[in-house]
Amino acid sequence: MANPSQGRASFWTQANALLRKNIVYQRRNKRANIILISFPLLLCILLIVLQMVINNELNKAKYRCGCAQVNGTTVCGIQYSTLDQAVSCPIPSPPKWPALIQVPAPQYRASRTDFIPFSDLPSESCKQTGSCP
Repeated sequence: MANPSQGRASFWTQANALLRKNIVYQRRNKRANIILISFPLLLCILLIVLQMVINNELNKAKYRCGCAQVNGTTVCGIQYSTLDQAVSCPIPSPPKWPALIQVPAPQYRASRTDFIPFSDLPSESCKQTGSCP
């Protein structure tokens, strides 16, 4: 330990001592350091191999859009595909989907009652007539 009569050690002396202490500690824990470094590398390698296997499987003819020779030219389309191939065929102009919302059944829709007195809700009779908005 340092002699207390000399006062506190300077910042650089303390930083140097801490650096040396950490180097000794890291040198003792080589196995833990190797595991810390190798696990992300092994995980990345596993993901790359998995991606290559999936790409290899999806590039087979079974999953490519079907093609046929028509008048000397190769034409590809859903009409020349099997059921497995049809999924991968491009759709030239897909229809636009309407906005999808979940509307509750008429008997579960909100209406004005004694305990729900909001004036902007329809009356309870709309549930019998089926005219609830």
